[in-house]
Amino acid sequence: MKNGSLYYSMDQHPLKAHINQIAPLTDIEAAAILSAGRKRSLKKNQLLLHEGDRCHADFFVLDGCLRQYFVDEKGKEHVVQFAFADWWISDWYSILYQQPSYYYIEALDASQVLQFDYEILQSLFLEVPPLAKYFMVIFQRSFAAQQRRILWMQKEAKKRYQEFHSIYGHLERQLPQAQVASYLGITRESLSRIKKELRNGV
Repeated sequence: MKNGSLYYSMDQHPLKAHINQIAPLTDIEAAAILSAGRKRSLKKNQLLLHEGDRCHADFFVLDGCLRQYFVDEKGKEHVVQFAFADWWISDWYSILYQQPSYYYIEALDASQVLQFDYEILQSLFLEVPPLAKYFMVIFQRSFAAQQRRILWMQKEAKKRYQEFHSIYGHLERQLPQAQVASYLGITRESLSRIKKELRNGV
């Protein structure tokens, strides 16, 4: 994690680099996108979105780590998504249907995000065609990931963790164990037992 406010030149900006991997931008197009985003700095445990609020923006993570979760009727938290640097996080159901969100989005560490309001994104899609192509691809990838998660959530807990670790192992150290357990739909104690068994080759 970097300390202090992040500054990037346009040529080195992580969002430009991320988009260029899918749909190359001209300098003019990149400048139009980056100037439309609003940088926000979040303290550890600060909420970016509250349950009951209407989400109106998508957020590109520049630095840090965030989680998206909901609270059930018994007051238990359920993590549905993590977002690290170069990832997006939002509640698109709330955005598209203009409904109150069921989710919270919280910074697990001091984090910085680039906020793009929905109306601004719609204008950019027309102004900068590569951005529309980029979003189409990341939405497809996100949908595929959600479909995969539905399948592996039906597996036994050990296999769930093994698949999680195979995908996110390089990022797992950034996450509190309780948050990983919540994402996997198991208790923290169960997660500790599973990790111990795997270390011991059980």
